[in-house]
Amino acid sequence: MNRGAATKTGRHMAVFRALESTKPANERLFFDPFAGAFASRFYRTILAACSVPFVRKTFEAYIQLRWPGTYTAAVARTRLIDDMITKAVREDGINQIFILNATLDTRAHRLDIGMPVSFVEVNHPDTQNFKQKQIWGMLGNAEMPAVHVDYVKLDMSRQQLADTISPILLQKSRYKTLFLWEALTTSMEAAQAESLFEFIKSYPPGTQVIITYADKDVFENPRAYPGFSRIYKALRHAGENWDYGMNAGDVTAFMRERNMQLLYDGGADKYREQYFGEKSKCMKGYEYFRVMRSELK
Repeated sequence: MNRGAATKTGRHMAVFRALESTKPANERLFFDPFAGAFASRFYRTILAACSVPFVRKTFEAYIQLRWPGTYTAAVARTRLIDDMITKAVREDGINQIFILNATLDTRAHRLDIGMPVSFVEVNHPDTQNFKQKQIWGMLGNAEMPAVHVDYVKLDMSRQQLADTISPILLQKSRYKTLFLWEALTTSMEAAQAESLFEFIKSYPPGTQVIITYADKDVFENPRAYPGFSRIYKALRHAGENWDYGMNAGDVTAFMRERNMQLLYDGGADKYREQYFGEKSKCMKGYEYFRVMRSELK
């Protein structure tokens, strides 16, 4: 698998963030002024009309029909991770955020944490070039917090993570680091993640890791998860072959073996309830996509 600039998952996630950002300030979970720039011309046209509630709700219904649960899970998960990062910086002393497989993530530019923090983005070269071009073209017009981002280019099909990161970015005495890896969904990425866990064993206690992953059960019992077969076929058609999952029940032991304490683990039903409340009871699909947060002992 090659997560290049045409990655459909990343593009769709950007569309979902842009759609959420068309809601009134008192309704949306977050605001991302950059996300729409990553969308195709077709989706940009739709998004431009989504300030009209009827159009927005119609588009949301279309997404739910085609990819059950993806939109509501995506925006709730985005907000959850935003809150986790903000809390880690403000309360836990984290001052460096390493975003691995960053794709079209915009947190470095849109999160106003209110404290000094360094961002490092590790990305496929094609995705990184595309993303920088879009964001840099908008920064002059967006009222966003000023931030410095270090960029690391990594093609996972040819390079190893540990060989591409400059030691300058890994000054353990200077930084207390949080590593974020969204969509750990392939065997190739899982192998890279294992090298990451081995790598951070030498980091100081309190180093944090946030990972999003698919429950392994969805691959073994796909019929138990409405809509997954359709989503899986669409991913394969786009060249994105999900072939890796973790047993949710084994995550605590998995992290303990890597000298880490599990702080949070939950699927879409849990984080949708956290941000949508009673409305989440009517939101179905994508329950198998989970978030876990852990801390080095």
